[in-house]
Amino acid sequence: MTEVRDPVDTLEERYDLHATALLRLAVLACGDRAVAEDIVHDAFLRCHAADPGPTPGKERAYLRRIVLNLSSNHHRTRRRHTVERFPRPDTADAADADVLAETVSGVVSAAVRALPDRQRDCVLLHYFERLSDTETAEALGISPGSVKTHLHRARAALRPTLEQLR
Repeated sequence: MTEVRDPVDTLEERYDLHATALLRLAVLACGDRAVAEDIVHDAFLRCHAADPGPTPGKERAYLRRIVLNLSSNHHRTRRRHTVERFPRPDTADAADADVLAETVSGVVSAAVRALPDRQRDCVLLHYFERLSDTETAEALGISPGSVKTHLHRARAALRPTLEQLR
C-alpha cells in the first residue's frame, strides 16, 4: 500500500502557504486584526497538534474550519452591541468619501459579525472566500441545502442595514 505524503512537510511551510488567506478570513470574522492574528496562530498550533491531522490536500479547509470555530468562540465571549453613526452618502463631501467608504465598510462588517454563527460562516465563506455552495457545505460539514438556507436568512437579516446605507 502506498502512503499518501502530505505535500507540506513542516508547520512553517504550511504557514507560508495559508496564513495570508486565513488572516483575511479571521479579520472579516472578528473585526480586529490583533485578535485575528491570535486566532490564526492558534489555528496553526491546533492543526499541528491534531492527531490525526488534516487529510493531505485538505489542510486549508481544515485550518479554515478552525479559524471559524475560534472566531465564533471569540464572539460568544465578547459579544459587543455598538451602533455606529455615519453620514448619509448624499450629504458627504467629496473629501469625506474615503472616510465614508471606510465607515460603511465597518457597518457592513459589524452587521455580518452580528449574524448567528452558522449564517456568518456561510456568508464569509461564500461571499468573501468565494466558495461555491458545495464547497461551503463541505467546509462547514453541512448540506448544500443548509448553506442556501443560511445564506437566505443572512441576506434577510442584513437587508435593513444595507438599505439604510443607500
